Amino acid sequence: MHSRLTLALVAMLAPAALSAQSNEDLQKQIEQLKTQLKAVEEKATAAQEIDTRLVKVETKVAGDNIQWGGELRTRFDSAQEHFKPYMPFYGFMQTPSGPAAGMPMVVPAPMVPAQDWTNSVQWSTRLRLNMGITINENAKIMGRLTMYKVHGGADVPTFNGTPNTISTSFTAGQTPATDALLVERASLVYHFPAVASILSIGRQNTSDGPPFEVREGGERQATPQALAVNATIDGIGWKFQLDKLGLPENTLLGFCYGVGYESGFGGGGSVKTNQTIVGMNFTNFNGTNPSAITPVVGNIGPLKDTTVLGAMFDMPLLFQIGESVQSANLYLGYNRMGNMTDIPFGNTINFPIPGQTPSTQYVTATANLGDMDQMTATWKHKIGDTFTYFVSGGYLKSHPNGQVSQYGAYWTFPSAMPAGYPTGLTQLSGFGGLMGDPTKSQTATAYYAGMRYDPTTDIGFGVEFNHGSPRWWTYTPATGEYTDKLGARGDVWEAYIHWKFAHHAALRLGYIDYKYTTAMSGWQIGPSAQPGQNWETAMNLSNTPMLQYAYPATVKNLYASIEVKF
Repeated sequence: MHSRLTLALVAMLAPAALSAQSNEDLQKQIEQLKTQLKAVEEKATAAQEIDTRLVKVETKVAGDNIQWGGELRTRFDSAQEHFKPYMPFYGFMQTPSGPAAGMPMVVPAPMVPAQDWTNSVQWSTRLRLNMGITINENAKIMGRLTMYKVHGGADVPTFNGTPNTISTSFTAGQTPATDALLVERASLVYHFPAVASILSIGRQNTSDGPPFEVREGGERQATPQALAVNATIDGIGWKFQLDKLGLPENTLLGFCYGVGYESGFGGGGSVKTNQTIVGMNFTNFNGTNPSAITPVVGNIGPLKDTTVLGAMFDMPLLFQIGESVQSANLYLGYNRMGNMTDIPFGNTINFPIPGQTPSTQYVTATANLGDMDQMTATWKHKIGDTFTYFVSGGYLKSHPNGQVSQYGAYWTFPSAMPAGYPTGLTQLSGFGGLMGDPTKSQTATAYYAGMRYDPTTDIGFGVEFNHGSPRWWTYTPATGEYTDKLGARGDVWEAYIHWKFAHHAALRLGYIDYKYTTAMSGWQIGPSAQPGQNWETAMNLSNTPMLQYAYPATVKNLYASIEVKF
């Protein structure tokens, strides 16, 4: 009986015991899972902390790998311009009577008398950020971002006949524009030690070249000479170090290729031909009805790319005369500019339609005008630590192809015209061909000389002079002055004092005197001379020339600037 009761109790209590054991095991498993989960979370947190630390380290390393520098310039300009009398060109009108009745004649307009214009106060700010990134022992990236703005100035100034009042990529950072940071330089530079050469691809160092470093009191800033090119150029360059050939250390021979105008983008478009307003038709204008003047839509293209193929030779020299250690540099340069166009693409205000309401207008190249050879040479000589002088020379030779810019004034001739007369819509005047002559090769010359004396390490005195012949042109839309001086057709004097009054800070005081002899300074194009006229005489500012836009005969520019480098 007792045995049977015991067995019955065991049978009754067994499920409870098994249940208790199962719950205990389950609880242990849960605890184990919690422990494992906590371990996983701790590992994840640790991994996140490591990743965060790595990101910080990598960011710091990358930041440390970028070398930043730059300069800030605030400049004050006061300028006076003198304009000699000239005949304004307004277009054409019908000849009222006589055998040529109904034919075009130049609109009779009163001569614009001599006048003086003053801009006594102009402030500008220029910020440059220089950047360098070392990729490896042979490769680096170099760049410069620039903001250059006249205080209160228009982003796109009203076109006044000078090329630097067209907003283009060539003038990025070189002429006053917007308060945006523009990419003035951006290139990959790769050194090939095996062949002693350096390759550069991208937006090249083509602004503020030698001998501008003399005036700036610093190191050389660009490859091409300032008298040849001082603009923003995209392309490729390859320099070869000639030390192994027995020439002085750092002697370079370089070749470059760049694109000055891409016909398939932004101008000619993706089609062979395009259209834009290129001028005004004066056929029905009788001298009193300006509403009869109608826009002319011209066909553009097919256009070819404008290219630049160049070569350069740089040779530094170090020698001693008596007890004086002296250094010198010889720079030689040649550029072949192919398929040059009339104007680059960009934005202007009130161009090329005089007398109309000013409005922002997109302009573009209308024709390839030919090729041009450009040669320059510069000798820079530093005597000791106090005196430096330089002499530069330039030579141009054009190779026109007979084409002229389509921008200008037009007239529709009747279909029944005497022999020798044109018929249909005909361009009667305009911006013309290459160097003012679409059919014959022309030449031009310029020279640029200067000196700087630094009696102490903190102060320097400098004088510069440059002269350009009547057809002179150089690829320099601006050089940081009130108006470009190296493209002047005439004489320009500059004198300055450069005082380093604090660490990396300087005050510059200067005066520039421009005396222009010929209209259209800065342009590679120009209207042709009329039959029986000499071009240089017709464009001479002393001869009351007929002009579409006024060009000053003299500019007197007093300036002061604070320059800080960092």
